[in-house]
Amino acid sequence: MSKAARERSARERLAEERRRQQSRNKQFRLLTAVLGAVVVVAVAVVVTVVAMNSDKSGGDGKNVSANLYKGAVAPIKVEADGTVTMGKPGAKATLDLYEDFQCPICKEFEKTSGDTVKQLAAEGKVTVKYHILSFVNPQGSPRAAVAGWCAADEGKYLQFHDVAYQNQPDERKALTVDVLKKFGTAAGTTGNFAKCVSDQKYASQVKKNNDDGLKVLQAKYGGRAGTPSVLVNGKPIDQNAMFDPNALEKAVTSAA
Repeated sequence: MSKAARERSARERLAEERRRQQSRNKQFRLLTAVLGAVVVVAVAVVVTVVAMNSDKSGGDGKNVSANLYKGAVAPIKVEADGTVTMGKPGAKATLDLYEDFQCPICKEFEKTSGDTVKQLAAEGKVTVKYHILSFVNPQGSPRAAVAGWCAADEGKYLQFHDVAYQNQPDERKALTVDVLKKFGTAAGTTGNFAKCVSDQKYASQVKKNNDDGLKVLQAKYGGRAGTPSVLVNGKPIDQNAMFDPNALEKAVTSAA
């Protein structure tokens, strides 16, 4: 397949996924406005039915793979607002990456360009900010986002991040607490990770981060919001560049 064809294919898949995300967001907002508290019950029923009928081949936590990144990694810290920052002092470019652990196109982005992002940060060329959104799967996405925070508490965010995408189930199949604990074990977490996930310690912060992140993206993309989204120095980059490591690196170095 030619480079042009690959770029067109990536653009089409991303556009289709964002249409699906936007449709889900619109439906959820409409239900919330019309039905109020009743929608909570309705959504719970819908999610249960979807989970019962979804692909049973993924997301069960069996045979969890953990092909962790082996290159140099820039210092990582968790900001007060929950953003996970990876970078060295003095980097002249900032890359804001908005992802949802149950977003299938995010998985494709990580497979294609994830290592490039880590490498650029390790080389001091960019500070990467991971923004954890949680709307693709109404139940699984928030659970996974909480687990990401719990892993970050132990300095294992990047490892959990990679394990979660490598073992991502169908987006319709909600990630469970038990499966997320297995992801954490594969990522090398110890300590209080399991309890943190079981207690859903950061559930309220996760919801706020999701709402805030979607507002930022809607402002940047003219009312649209979807994952993955990449901003370099606050500006959205071309969708094709997201899935082309060379183009992504050029966007970062040009911004710097």
